Amino acid sequence: MRNERGEKNMSRLMGKRVRIGKYFVPALLLISLAVGTVAAVAYVVLTWTISLTVAPNPRVHFWDGSTAANTMTITMGIFPSIRTIDEDAAWDIRSVTAGNIYIRVSTMDTSDVTQVKIKAYNATATLFDVDWSTSTTTWSGPFLTATGKDYNLWIEVQAASSPTGPASISVDLKVESP
Repeated sequence: MRNERGEKNMSRLMGKRVRIGKYFVPALLLISLAVGTVAAVAYVVLTWTISLTVAPNPRVHFWDGSTAANTMTITMGIFPSIRTIDEDAAWDIRSVTAGNIYIRVSTMDTSDVTQVKIKAYNATATLFDVDWSTSTTTWSGPFLTATGKDYNLWIEVQAASSPTGPASISVDLKVESP
């Protein structure tokens, strides 16, 4: 029975015509074109290649007087309620070419340390002089480095009134490249 109705409906659709402009088109043809258009989705996959070149150090890096490095560790002793100053840290910031850098304190043990001040300078200019009382993810800068310059580091750490230690401070230096 269903089959007979289906055949009757099909013959009815074949017999119907829809007028488009001056022309009459069978309704079944219009329906099949509409379904075919919706079903004919095409996908295009685009690819690209990123070529990476390994360089030992970025254009701005840390320098201990003989070795270039991408990370450094400075050890300082702190005392309750005392500001400890390292006027000429063992590491410098070396700039091979001019460009922008940014700095932030990404982590700081605020139960042991209440304030950190870091200054980078040389005989002719101060690159940056930044003071933090909390850890922050906000970058300070941009600070413009000069070509072929070394910048000494001045670090001040204010200890809390009763530090329990050992304390640590993580400082990030972001180099804009090129």
